[in-house]
Amino acid sequence: MSLWQKVRDNKRFVIGLVVTPVGLYTGIRIKEWRTERKVTNVQREVQSVHQPAPLSKSDDIRAELDNLRQARAALLRQESLLTMEQDAIRAKQKRLDAQDAKRSAEK
Repeated sequence: MSLWQKVRDNKRFVIGLVVTPVGLYTGIRIKEWRTERKVTNVQREVQSVHQPAPLSKSDDIRAELDNLRQARAALLRQESLLTMEQDAIRAKQKRLDAQDAKRSAEK
């Protein structure tokens, strides 16, 4: 029996001997590539946290406008609360004045 005939008879074994190392090598390379990508992504995230991207002038203006809107809304809420408090004080003052008038009338 010649060598070629033995190879033909054991095709699956010979193919396995060739394919297995190639598959292992490819799998290892893919795993290394994924690991490198993960490391690179983490490094990018760390850099982006430590060095925030500079804002453009329009972004600065928008941020300032948002801050001003929030401050305006807070002031309007305070004004509303103060107005309600002022109305309550006026109503209390009217009751006290009415009581004083009643007491004066009784004397």
